[in-house]
Amino acid sequence: MQYYLRTIVRSVLFVLGLAGALPHSFAQKLTYPKGYYQFPIRPGLPNSLAGGLGDLRSNHFHAGLDIRTEQREGLPVYAAAEGFVYKVAVQRTGYGNVIYLRHPNGQTSVYGHLLKFSPSLAAYVREEQYKKQTFEIELFPEEGKYAFRKGELIALSGNTGGSAGPHLHFEIRDSNNNYLNPLYFGFNEIKDVTPPKFVNLAIRPMDINGRVSGQFDRKVYSPVKQADGSYKLKDTVTATGLVGIDLVAHDQMTGTGFRYGLQCIEIKMDGRELFSYNMEIFPSTLTRDYNNLIDYQTEQQTGQRYLRCYVPDGNNFNLYKTDLYKGKLNITDTLSHEVRIRISDSYENASELVFSIKGEVPNPLVPVFDKEVNPEYVLTDVQENTLIVKAKYYRSSMPFATYFVEGKEIKKTPDLYAGESAIFLTDLREYRPDSVKINNTIVKTFLRSQILPGTASSYKAEKWSVDFKNTSLFDTLFLTGQRNFNALTINNRGIALNDNIAITFTPEKAPENKDRTHMYRYLDGYYRFLGGVWNEDQIQFDTRELGTFVTLADTLPPKLRLVEHSKNRITGFIGDNTSGIDHFKATVGGEWVLLNYDYKKGFIWSEKLDDSIPFDGEVVVEVTDRAGNSTILRTELVDPVVVRKKVKKRKR
Repeated sequence: MQYYLRTIVRSVLFVLGLAGALPHSFAQKLTYPKGYYQFPIRPGLPNSLAGGLGDLRSNHFHAGLDIRTEQREGLPVYAAAEGFVYKVAVQRTGYGNVIYLRHPNGQTSVYGHLLKFSPSLAAYVREEQYKKQTFEIELFPEEGKYAFRKGELIALSGNTGGSAGPHLHFEIRDSNNNYLNPLYFGFNEIKDVTPPKFVNLAIRPMDINGRVSGQFDRKVYSPVKQADGSYKLKDTVTATGLVGIDLVAHDQMTGTGFRYGLQCIEIKMDGRELFSYNMEIFPSTLTRDYNNLIDYQTEQQTGQRYLRCYVPDGNNFNLYKTDLYKGKLNITDTLSHEVRIRISDSYENASELVFSIKGEVPNPLVPVFDKEVNPEYVLTDVQENTLIVKAKYYRSSMPFATYFVEGKEIKKTPDLYAGESAIFLTDLREYRPDSVKINNTIVKTFLRSQILPGTASSYKAEKWSVDFKNTSLFDTLFLTGQRNFNALTINNRGIALNDNIAITFTPEKAPENKDRTHMYRYLDGYYRFLGGVWNEDQIQFDTRELGTFVTLADTLPPKLRLVEHSKNRITGFIGDNTSGIDHFKATVGGEWVLLNYDYKKGFIWSEKLDDSIPFDGEVVVEVTDRAGNSTILRTELVDPVVVRKKVKKRKR
């Protein structure tokens, strides 16, 4: 009880402290009535989690608890509290089979990846699937039609939808559909006395004048755990100007090997709090903002998810309490500054990392060489508002780069040297060069335009164009674009989008079969289907990710193999290696039959409206991919062959 009361006080203080900056729906007093909800799986028995609220997942924060189910399906799932089914759905991906239970207190509990619904609810869903002749369905039953008492069986646990293994996904949402942390409601089935763990720390320049270890680049440090449980850095950190901290750390729970998201992060420099992060409540409508809160570029390149420990431009998430610099560290002297980072979980287990940042001399003199060496190559990159030009092995007694800007020439000296490269930095808000010349080497920047967030805008080139909605961007985008035969590259994969953009593209050579040719996003040797609509020799498509896009024809029909087609059931496998499965259907004797689908295995199986009536007539199964290719299989009903094992007689 002492922990429970402490959590409520901390939560209320945090919310009240941010009330002035939060939308009205967030400025509420959070309370967690202990005992209102019961644990939905094996209540009263010790249990453990495979995931928690705020875990860093692909493109989103995890929205609830992943409760382990002994690595198997079919465990009873109970109503966490009295309520009625507000919504029930069957999804190919996502939550799979899912129930939303609305409670008298206005909150909603969610149960995902279910194997089966309770009998009455399952019959209702199946009837609606047959009426609408669809596998995927979303239903909102009449209020109170399917009501459950607290502790009443509502489903069996499963592995449906986007689940990576058998478990129950469990959420609690408030009356405004914001995600709450279920662990704050005091479930005794979960015990945890293990503190979180620091993994990696990155420090990066936050503007064109920032430096870390004398460089305009992020530097990664590895915290080392000490005998007393605290963490320190082996390496000395030096920096100047405005810098930010990115953190890889995760919670650990007693008795499991899983990694979980952090509940709270607090950063102090010289005893003054600069930043605090509290994952207690967040709106379901802003899950895409997650990509703006992590180091998205590093996540795309390496898979590691660094959480930004400062408020990024374009942020809409109210998870932070910061200072004037929005959590960034402003190093303006050459003194040593103590930095303390405290991370904690939902049970207030905590770890602390302590290190010092020593200020560097700003704008040191760049070296001068008495020889002339042409650059081996010149690379350009855009990070935030800065154009970075790297000239490998470039040396000169009078080094400079010539920028070509709208017919004018601007000469610039190097800002620093990094290893073997001369580095030139340019604030793109001042001017945007279309090409750069260093000695005899000229490279194009492919910079096209400055696109501002919060307003609809367009850019049109000779063979391609991009339309931005007012919600497309988190932050200002310095648009780059390059067309190469049947491929188009827009910026790079390391820039996150908040919403779709519409691209129109004219490939070098129009495809012969436009009906089967669509746009795909190319990534690490794989092609992901995006679709698109042809208008003469132009194709228009939408994307929520930047990078390289190519036209690709898919003329191969999907694969279809039936395992059983008897009077009792139909089972089989479907798949498509290029564009992917779009839809499928089955009829028996001309009557539509429900096929369930496990997309992870490509497995399909029938479910009758009335189990007592055997199938009768010709079986027709049709599978269509997203490029429009179809496979149709016609066959007769065949009783399955029962193979009996021979039993060897034992000699007496």
